[in-house]
Amino acid sequence: MEWAFSCFREFKNNIVVKKKEKRMNSKNVHIKNMREQLENWETEIDQLKEKTGQVNAETQVKYYKQIEDLRLLQKEARQKLSELSNAGDEGWESLKQDVGSAYENIKTTLTKTQKAFKEGLNENKEK
Repeated sequence: MEWAFSCFREFKNNIVVKKKEKRMNSKNVHIKNMREQLENWETEIDQLKEKTGQVNAETQVKYYKQIEDLRLLQKEARQKLSELSNAGDEGWESLKQDVGSAYENIKTTLTKTQKAFKEGLNENKEK
């Protein structure tokens, strides 16, 4: 009978360990994907910055402000991602939502900024 209880405990412990490993793997994959997305956005923001030279000085000031806002959002997202990376197994789910919100904010702002840049460049060409 003792042998059966021992086997059951070992089986139960293995299940707990496997679940924890699966969560950790999921966390690591999620963090890796988020880091890659930040790098992609970095490239897109750099491309926008290059385009500022194609418009008049007044518009450039406006564009630089938008780029600065994007950089601040990126910095905030990096900080939240760092917190997520360092979070324990239990706390990472709630932090994941915070990071997701920060990323959604960058995505929305970047899309609006890209649209404004495109419209501004088109107006500049028409003049």
